[in-house]
Amino acid sequence: MKHSSVSGAFLFFLMLCCTYFQAFSQKDVTAKDLLDKSSETFTRSAGISAFFTFNIKNVRAKTAESFDGTILMKGDKFFLSTPETDAWFDGKTQWVYLKSNQEVNISEPTKEELQLMTPAILFSIYKKGFNCKYVGERTDIKGFPVYELELIPQKKADIKKIIIQIDKKNNLPVSIVILNKNEINNNIYINKYQTGQNYSDDTFVFDRKKYPGAEIIDLR
Repeated sequence: MKHSSVSGAFLFFLMLCCTYFQAFSQKDVTAKDLLDKSSETFTRSAGISAFFTFNIKNVRAKTAESFDGTILMKGDKFFLSTPETDAWFDGKTQWVYLKSNQEVNISEPTKEELQLMTPAILFSIYKKGFNCKYVGERTDIKGFPVYELELIPQKKADIKKIIIQIDKKNNLPVSIVILNKNEINNNIYINKYQTGQNYSDDTFVFDRKKYPGAEIIDLR
């Protein structure tokens, strides 16, 4: 499940940011208002970091995997770190460092490829793709009060449902559960946010000097 760990982490942030900005349906006013507030909070925060725990459960195989990760974001730039991979994206170029074999892949993703990896490029991809329903007030796994929403695909899709919990205090998502038809489900819990971070652009660029033994594979 190693490859699914990395792709799942990107999927999490894709879903997270798309949810912030565009996922709601006009049919549910309460859900729309909650997501509007979440979007505004995210936008005001400028640079933001999130520390998360990512759980992958294969219902059919009865297996599970869990790992922690961190993402730093500013506009369309990001740095993502998981136990297996570090990834930088400066708005044009992407560097993916595979820790196990000390290999760096450099690419300039197309718009289509970015749809699978960058947290900012896809703010409108699900604009008309989901119906959003306000479920009610709940408590998260740590017992804190949250608002719970459900996103249901309007058309046939691999995703059955996305369940989102938004913190009542700071208006930011703390839990996202992605239920897939293949019964491989992703559960993401955001342990901590740091907003208003003043990240330099160098944060989102791979520094070769820090990885002298890395093999560089330029795919551009």
